[in-house]
Parts: sequence; structure tokens; C-alpha cells
Amino acid sequence: QNIYICNIIMDLVYEEIKSDLKINQVVFMLHGYGADAKDFLSLANYWHRFLPNTLFVAPNAPKKCQINSAGYEWFDLMQTDKNKTTNELIESVDKLKILTDKILKKYNLNHKDVIYVGFSQGTMLAIHTALNSVEIVKGVLGYSGKIYDHQLLQNSINSKVKIFMIHGSKDEVIPLEQMYESFDFLKKLDFEIKYKILENCGHSISAEGTSEGLNFIRKLV
Repeated sequence: QNIYICNIIMDLVYEEIKSDLKINQVVFMLHGYGADAKDFLSLANYWHRFLPNTLFVAPNAPKKCQINSAGYEWFDLMQTDKNKTTNELIESVDKLKILTDKILKKYNLNHKDVIYVGFSQGTMLAIHTALNSVEIVKGVLGYSGKIYDHQLLQNSINSKVKIFMIHGSKDEVIPLEQMYESFDFLKKLDFEIKYKILENCGHSISAEGTSEGLNFIRKLV
């Protein structure tokens, strides 16, 4: 197993976890607000034991976080100008698409081999990127997240994708009700979407959440 740190076009620095086996799919791990790629490496390392033919790619968001200079943000949640925040989200979507295309080309894979996994703000990015993609990806796994802007997303949909949302019943950052609202919204648009509630879990990924997410990915293979 190897971990590489690479610089790529459009400011995204990312880490790769893979083995020497033939790669048949790629999982993009999108961290939350104020975190970085390393936050997802332990989870990716654990999943990799069960998915040896999977490449895990964990990018840092493009901007330093406004409230935590040690971490990064996909878009500024402290921004009062909604248009600026929306533009930053779209910019991050475009950067993630470019990274996705480069990885697929590098390993001779297709978009149907892509799974986006997000946590919190990373989930918002994962959903928007997957649904905005003209090429259909394999699936989206969203932890402790929601849709950032329902109308913006609806106006941006180009493809349908399987979605699984996992959320703690005691999430104090993104309340469970907001996940339900996102679920209902996508269900009404005929998306194949399911959710799992983690009892007594806050804004985090529990051991149960880790195994539930792994099961979702394995069923997509």
C-alpha cells in the first residue's frame, strides 16, 4: 500500500491510497469545513483492506478556512454574500471535476467507476458534483451532510445517481431535520436515495457509520 502526496492543476493537493493490484474504481473522500485530506486517511486505510482494487483519493479543499487556518474550506460558510458563497461552491465543483477527469485518465477508468464520499460540507460538494456531472457516476455517500441550496442544485442536475446519507441523531452542526429535507427533495425528483440514522451520534462518523458506508460501497461494486 502506498500513499502519495501530489500537486495538480487548479490548486487541489491530494493524497492517494492504493495497492499494486489492478484498480477498478476510485473513491473520492471530501473532507468537511475546516478539516483537511488527512482527516479521511484512517477511514480510507480501513476501507482499503476490504476494497483492495479501489483507489482512494483525498483532496484538500482549495481555500484556507476562514476560522481555522490549519484547515481548508470548499466554500466560505462565514460569508454573508450568498452569491459569493454560491460562486465558491461552483468553483470547487469545477475543480473536483477536473481532478476526477485527471484521475480517470491516469488509471484508464470511466465515470461509472467513481464514488464520491463526503463529510458535512464535503457531502454538499459530493452531491452537487455528482448530480451536475453529465457523465453518470457510480454513487454518493454523504456523512453528516445536506444539500447546500435546493434550487441551485435543481437547476444544475444533469444526471441521476445512487445516494446514501448517514446522519447522527444528535448532530449539533447539521440537524437531522436538514438531512431529512434533502432526502425528501431528492426522493421527489425520483432519485434512488436511502438514509441511515446513527442513534446517539453527533457530527461525526461512528464505527457503525464506517461499516454502513463500506457496505454501501461494496454493493455498488
